[in-house]
Amino acid sequence: LPILLIASALIDSWGLDADQRIYVLMVIITIFSWSGVARLVRGQILFLREQEYMVAAEAMGYSTKRKIFKHLVPNVMPQLIVSMTLSLGSMILYEASLSYLGLGAPEKYAAWGTMINIISTNQDVLQNHLNVWVPAGVCIVIAVLGFNFVGDGLRDALDPRLKS
Repeated sequence: LPILLIASALIDSWGLDADQRIYVLMVIITIFSWSGVARLVRGQILFLREQEYMVAAEAMGYSTKRKIFKHLVPNVMPQLIVSMTLSLGSMILYEASLSYLGLGAPEKYAAWGTMINIISTNQDVLQNHLNVWVPAGVCIVIAVLGFNFVGDGLRDALDPRLKS
């Protein structure tokens, strides 16, 4: 999040218009979040290449391309899908946090963080009109929990070690 705050402040200094700003922000969030997924995939590949079926495939003379697409990719994809669904929740929180701080999506776009930011300047609305700002907060919570539950369910469904 601190790196994203710095990057968002840099985007402000570039003077991009509102349409370009949201797309540049999404690209920056993607750039900073891919490394965790890459480490996960690398670790899984290193684990899988030492398995007996990979040693047997090498002994049988399979080409590298066949070993990758026949054995490694199918075994990595479930973990990759689960990782992506679990990271969607954190991406929503990053965007909402940046928008709340005024560094995310511009006001003309409907972003949950921006909705809460606009209302936070008016104390009367915060205290007396909960129906204006609570739905945005509840939607953030529901979306993040929903993606986390879907990720947990996919992990349980796709984990080959849990199948009997």
